[in-house]
Amino acid sequence: MMKPSGYVAVLLLGALAYGCATTRSNLIDTSARQAKPEDYHIRIYNAASIQRPYKVIGVVIASTGLRYDFQDAVAHLQAEARKMGGDALTDLARGLPEGAAMPTGGWFIFGSAGNIWSAKVIVWE
Repeated sequence: MMKPSGYVAVLLLGALAYGCATTRSNLIDTSARQAKPEDYHIRIYNAASIQRPYKVIGVVIASTGLRYDFQDAVAHLQAEARKMGGDALTDLARGLPEGAAMPTGGWFIFGSAGNIWSAKVIVWE
């Protein structure tokens, strides 16, 4: 029979695998920018359709558990872009950005390639 602490550990591990969402950002342009307010709407664009000058300042990646859907992943990407001072996202894609290696250190331990989303963070010039 399992000890009560064993049940707790199994339940916590299951909850993390099912409902964990993490984000990571990689700044390309390290110019000082203020974070955007929480209510700032970060739009998502296809790079080919953008009609004004912009600059890519970084990349954001979200790894989500089974409980999360596409909209949850996008919300995490947008929140991370706000922290970076971004104006919008472009090139939203399922999976890691092209050429990116899987991060080490257990960051994706509960995700899979199907639950990873990435996008470029841009600012208007």
